[in-house]
Amino acid sequence: MGLAASQARFLAITSRKMNCEFQSMQVAQQKLSVTRDLQKAAQDYQTSLTATKLVWEDMDSNTYDLTYDMMMTPSAINQYDPYLLTDTQGKIVLTKSMFDAALAAGIINENGNPAVSANHPSLEGRNKFIEKLGANGAISGTNANIVLNNKRLGYTNSGIGGEIYDKSMANGLNTYTFINYMKNAKDENGKLAYNVDLSGITGLVTSISLSNKNPEYVITQNGRALTQEELKNLNLGQILSGNYELSARQGVNANLGNKGEDILIKFAEVLGYKCDPDKFKGLNVDEEASAALDKAIEFTKNDCLQKTHDVGNGILTNVANNSHNYNCIVTGNNYKSISLTNMLKSYLTNFAIMLDGWGETPFVIKDKTSESVYTTSDLNYYFVCKNEGAMTSQEDLVTDFYNMLYNQLCTNGACTDKTKSELAITDKNYLAHALKNGQLFISSLNNDGYFYQGHYTLNGHVGEVPDEDAIAQAELEYNVKKSKLNYKEETLEIQMKNLDMEISALTTEFDTVKNLISKGVEKVFTMFSN
Repeated sequence: MGLAASQARFLAITSRKMNCEFQSMQVAQQKLSVTRDLQKAAQDYQTSLTATKLVWEDMDSNTYDLTYDMMMTPSAINQYDPYLLTDTQGKIVLTKSMFDAALAAGIINENGNPAVSANHPSLEGRNKFIEKLGANGAISGTNANIVLNNKRLGYTNSGIGGEIYDKSMANGLNTYTFINYMKNAKDENGKLAYNVDLSGITGLVTSISLSNKNPEYVITQNGRALTQEELKNLNLGQILSGNYELSARQGVNANLGNKGEDILIKFAEVLGYKCDPDKFKGLNVDEEASAALDKAIEFTKNDCLQKTHDVGNGILTNVANNSHNYNCIVTGNNYKSISLTNMLKSYLTNFAIMLDGWGETPFVIKDKTSESVYTTSDLNYYFVCKNEGAMTSQEDLVTDFYNMLYNQLCTNGACTDKTKSELAITDKNYLAHALKNGQLFISSLNNDGYFYQGHYTLNGHVGEVPDEDAIAQAELEYNVKKSKLNYKEETLEIQMKNLDMEISALTTEFDTVKNLISKGVEKVFTMFSN
């Protein structure tokens, strides 16, 4: 009976041990699978670190994710020039409403090929195209009316060899070029753009004497009093280049600080201070520059109009030799004087500091000129100022954009691949993929007045940069997946340890029962053999 019981126990242990070993093999396979998943997740993450996207960089170095509308809708971002998305045959990718408008206007046929017609390109054809675009909602009614009612620019052959219009709102000029530019630049009326008329300062005279018999104020250049005609035709470039000073006879009516502030405001206004926000002027090329022009006035007043230095017995002819060494008001026995040149330099320096931020520029303004570091002393410093010769009329900019689009459709036709068009227009990821892989191209205006199709990097605006959002998303997904797999691996490890312990115990018991059976069998054989 004992032998039978031992045999039954032996079979049970054997069965359980085999089951545990089988489970152990399964757990080992699962651990191997987890290891492979971890390796794949790590590999995918490493691959995602090289993910890139296409961006558009405007003239101010601002970057935006590249989209169809950014290239095909007139705006300051594309400088009102169309950057045409084209297929491998050079045909333009259009929205459905734009394609239908071009078809209805007779520019293209159903196959997207340019229609052979004497009416295209022409003013009548352009107008019909714009009317259809407006009717289909492909462009705003405002833009449609702008183009149709623009009598000044009208229809041109832009993009097919016509005149290239300068649309750069601002130019970057180094200090030397900027000063010369201010001496010669003309406004839209043909007058010098940076002139500052100082002939109207109350009580201002041109006498070299500041005796009590004469009015209070005089402006000099290197000690020479300027005439009313010279004062009327001064410009900021001249003032920066010479030693110009405002001097006043000591007296109750000779408030040099107030007169200096009046002149400072005139300087600032010529440079764009408080100008019409819709009309850039001088250094006022955007809201940031406008704010910097405003803030710089108060700092310049503190630098130049509120401090007094006594220079002893001075006479007017050597005022320039004294006061131009200071940024502030200087006082002699019978006069006060301030350097207008230093005041203008201080204003431009404070403007740069306001624009770039404290501590971001090497320029400092101290009491004495010899201790000050001005922007105008750095020939490599760049001032960004309004481009006086640019096309700035919103009506002309929009009209020129659609003239070029119309002319290119008449020349090259439109893409008829609806799937490609819809995805490129609505999905920026597909757009980037198609451009990278040569399925789509960008046609842009060249210096000879024609459009040329090329790689997306050749137009000066589109570039490829790391896709930080995609990388961050991949990192998040990797960390979540890694955490789950690590937890699963730890769970499997615990299961494996428990199974190993159970197998070890079963093995011990297996050996014990096996010995009992062996001894029982041996005992029986011994008994019967006797």
